Amino acid sequence: MSVYELLIVAMAVVLGSLVKGTTGLGLPLTAVPVIAFFVGVQDAVVIMAAPTAVSNAMLVREHRRELRSAEGLIMFAGLGSIGAFAGAWLLPRINDRLLLLLLALVLASFLVWKFSAAEPRWSPNVQKWGKAPVAFTCGVAQGATGISGPLVAAWFQGLGVSRERFVVSNTAIFLLAGITQLVTLTATNQWSNQRVVGAVLAAVVVAVALPFGIRIGRKIDAARFDMAVSTIITACTISLLIRVF
Repeated sequence: MSVYELLIVAMAVVLGSLVKGTTGLGLPLTAVPVIAFFVGVQDAVVIMAAPTAVSNAMLVREHRRELRSAEGLIMFAGLGSIGAFAGAWLLPRINDRLLLLLLALVLASFLVWKFSAAEPRWSPNVQKWGKAPVAFTCGVAQGATGISGPLVAAWFQGLGVSRERFVVSNTAIFLLAGITQLVTLTATNQWSNQRVVGAVLAAVVVAVALPFGIRIGRKIDAARFDMAVSTIITACTISLLIRVF
C-alpha cells in the first residue's frame, strides 16, 4: 500500500478504536471494510485479528469488576470460541458475499424487531434456548469475517443489561473468540509478512486511540448509549448490504 492508503487505513483504525472504547464494539466494523478495499477481505480479516484482541483485552481490564456478575458468560464465550475455530477454518473456503449477506439479514431482522416491538426484550424462552446457537453463530462470524460485534450486541441489547455489563460481556466474549481465531489462523498458516506488519501497526494505533474512547464512554448516559449501539448495528447492516451488492 502507498503512504496515502496507509493513512486512510490508520484513520479508519483510529475511528474504530474510539467507537470501540465508547460502546464496546465497532473496531472491526470500521476498519475491516476500509482495509479490504485495498488488500481484499481475507487479508483485512487476518490483519485486524490481533489489534481487535488487543482492544478487547484493554476493555476487559477496564471493566473487570463487572465480570463477577456476568452470569452465563463463560458458556457463551466457550461456544463462541468453538464457532471462531470453525469460522477461521472456513475463511479461505467460503463465499464471502454469501456469508456477509446472511449476517446482514440477521441484523436487519433484529433491527425490525427492536424498533417495532412494544418492549424490545428477549422473552424468557428466547433467553433460555437462544443463547447457545447465538453464541456459536457469533463465533463463526468472528472467525470467518472478523465481524461478530453486531450479533453479540444485538443479543445483549435484547437482554436489557447495563452499559458496564454490556461492554464487559461483549469484550470478554470477543477476547476469547479472538484468541481462538488467532491460534487457528496461525495453525493454518494464514500469516504473511504483509499481514504481520499490518497487524502490528494497527495494534499500536489501537493501543494509543482506545483510551480516548473509554473516556467518552464514561460520560454517556444509558439512553444515549442504547441509541449509539443501535446506530452502529444499523450502519453495519447497511455497510454489509453495500459490500454484497
